[in-house]
Amino acid sequence: MDKPNVDLNKRWVNQGTGEILDNVKKIQTADQVRRQREVYKNYHDNILPLPGLLQEEYGTFIQTRYRPLLETIEYDTATAFRFIYLCTYMEYDTGYIIYKNNRIKDNDLKYIYNTNSIMTKIKKDLYKYNLISKDIDGYIKVNTSYCYRGEINNNKEFKKEYTRIFNNSIQELYKKSDDPREHKMLGRFILLLPYVNIYHNIICLNIREKDMAKIQLPTSAQMDEIFRVSERNSNKMIKDLLSITVGGEPAMLNISHNMAKIWAVNPRIYYGGSNIKNLDELRGYFKSKGGLE
Repeated sequence: MDKPNVDLNKRWVNQGTGEILDNVKKIQTADQVRRQREVYKNYHDNILPLPGLLQEEYGTFIQTRYRPLLETIEYDTATAFRFIYLCTYMEYDTGYIIYKNNRIKDNDLKYIYNTNSIMTKIKKDLYKYNLISKDIDGYIKVNTSYCYRGEINNNKEFKKEYTRIFNNSIQELYKKSDDPREHKMLGRFILLLPYVNIYHNIICLNIREKDMAKIQLPTSAQMDEIFRVSERNSNKMIKDLLSITVGGEPAMLNISHNMAKIWAVNPRIYYGGSNIKNLDELRGYFKSKGGLE
């Protein structure tokens, strides 16, 4: 009788039970199996539930390529905020602007912005930077190179730096701004985005660092550079942002001690992370109340 063709290098033997398997293509060690289980558990417990939590807590969102947007509009924070606000009315996957369940034309933009006094300037700026356009029938579309609502894989422009911006919070901030001059201040939240850590939503110089001990916090001089203002003027800007609320919570927090000063942005406004554990810790700070005299 012919002997079976067995490669002893691919024979697996369970030293505990004596079980033998031949021609095993890949043998996993106990450590490899344990690591696989840890990866799956982390995915199941912390990553898979995140979209549902975001939807439940903060509602729908748009994806925004903040750096190209800021560069295109020459860091005009008022235009940044007004454009982001308009995009919160974007139709899923198409870029058309929807108001009261209908696509709108140029003259209807005043109903979304709820203004006549600066409507001419708003439209002029949006067209100037090619942030909006009209189709053949005159319906308004936003430039989906900068903001998009839908599956990112369907938009080739979205490859690296982008984040979720939540529609309800942006609309609330806009509608609470009684003076159009406040749009410039609210647009500073967009100006901060290139420096907001994607896991912890704190302002830093290494936004992809997970380890809090390794995060590089900006100095006062660097904050001036981030806000693109002269020396020490960033202190006033931060103070203005700290006075804003959204969803009944602070829009921004200062967490400080004798060795560090940390600025964190409420994830109700935007959040780019993928792990529910990081988000839970962050949003707990903004929900905290009390401790006042």
